[in-house]
Amino acid sequence: MTSSLERFVASTASLRRSALVGLGLAAFAGALAAQEGQPRPAPVVTTSSVGVNSAGVASGAKSAQDVKPPQTPPRPEEKPEEAKPAVQGPAPRLEATELEHNFGRAIEGEKLTHVFKLKSAGQADLIISSAKPTCGCTVAKLEVIKADGAREIYKPGDPLPPGAELAVEAQLDTKNKSNQASSKINIYCNDPRQIVTLGLTAMVDTYFAITPNAIQFGDLSVADTQERTFEVAGKKAGGFKLSLEDKPKPDGMQIQLSPIEPDAEGKATRWKVTVTLGPGAREGNLGYPINLRSDEAVAGAVADASGQVPTYGATVMVTARVQGLISFEPQYLSFGLVRPGQIVGRSLTLKTFDPNFSFGDIKVRLSGPNDQKPEFPYASSFSHVVKPAPDNKSAVVELTLNGLPENVDGSFQGRLIIETGHPQKPELQLLFSGVCRPGVKAPGAAGG
Repeated sequence: MTSSLERFVASTASLRRSALVGLGLAAFAGALAAQEGQPRPAPVVTTSSVGVNSAGVASGAKSAQDVKPPQTPPRPEEKPEEAKPAVQGPAPRLEATELEHNFGRAIEGEKLTHVFKLKSAGQADLIISSAKPTCGCTVAKLEVIKADGAREIYKPGDPLPPGAELAVEAQLDTKNKSNQASSKINIYCNDPRQIVTLGLTAMVDTYFAITPNAIQFGDLSVADTQERTFEVAGKKAGGFKLSLEDKPKPDGMQIQLSPIEPDAEGKATRWKVTVTLGPGAREGNLGYPINLRSDEAVAGAVADASGQVPTYGATVMVTARVQGLISFEPQYLSFGLVRPGQIVGRSLTLKTFDPNFSFGDIKVRLSGPNDQKPEFPYASSFSHVVKPAPDNKSAVVELTLNGLPENVDGSFQGRLIIETGHPQKPELQLLFSGVCRPGVKAPGAAGG
């Protein structure tokens, strides 16, 4: 038993030594082949495990033919290199000698012109798609400057080689402008900035100094006559002639222009304007612009289709509230949202502007909302009281809703007919309305 174990151990050791020797010889042969430039021979023997079977023969040894070369682990699939953006070529560029131009002081109505100088200053062709002003008071004309200095209109989209020069003729119209006036012109192009902006500014003053600069008549009747005056002075040296723009005037209005210390030609540095309104002004709210014109032509203006050159001018607004011989306030009565049985009061004031008339026995009745509906179904639910003033030139009419029936659910509308007794305006009609809803929660006390 002991001798068999000893023989097994000795046999195993011998096999291991043989394997190591084989490996060493293979390594030596590989090195020698490398020095001589020959291919390295494959190892003769490699072992994964060595053992001895029951007959004492070594097992587990493999020959060189059985040995497979080591497998290289699979590499991740290589993706193609992502496309890089194309290298940008030389960029076009639009340069301007100035981006802002200030005209300084100007008189309202003048058309101010300035020429901006531009240049294609990049390393590629410049292309301009448009030149657009930001407001309607400005126009812009884009031209190419030729070698001989002549200009020709630029066609949008045409390429402009580096070094090409352009001119933008810009005009700022100051009509109806005051104080600081400004405008912009946007140049759209293939410059990397895409938009190049040019600016125009001016401090605009009026040609005239007008005191006061508006006329307010306030309240007057169709029988009244009132007069207002204002003065017009020029802000430029020397006298001028003043005229009215030719257009129809409101009924009952007269306007007179009077020079103050005129010269031999009828020019003056100051003018007085007198406005008379009435009698016979039309009843209602009046608003009328008085357009004044001097005899001095607007700087930079061109003649119109009729051959006339615009002149400096100004506008003075006249306002008034013309009452009839008989008037009332308010013009409409609303009872709002009410519930059945709710008491609500409203009132209006009558006035007469006729010096020869005074209110006497004023009669009031209710009717439907129009002549097609002459009957007002809820007339019995309303009452009225007339309270004349001591001078009988005015009166207060109180109309009271004393409560609608419980079955009313919806809107109501009617007319308050007032018999004034005036020979020219014997009757006034005033509309009133409201909405009645049974579920409305509202106070029951009367209100004005």
